[in-house]
Amino acid sequence: MDNELTVIGSELPVLQTKGTYKYLKEITGNGAYYQVAWQKLADGYIALYGTTPIQINVAPILNDIFEDEEG
Repeated sequence: MDNELTVIGSELPVLQTKGTYKYLKEITGNGAYYQVAWQKLADGYIALYGTTPIQINVAPILNDIFEDEEG
């Protein structure tokens, strides 16, 4: 993201250093979702990903079949 207002509006933290966060290429391939922060660079922002997985609750898929109403 190159727009600082967009980053601030996203309510995600803007960090000056990488710290304990990882770049996307360091965590891809494991199928997990991670917390996201933004690192401020001279020419924009880069997304950084936390090391703590986020649990996502997924609603079950219902395969109920309903008969057409007769009337």
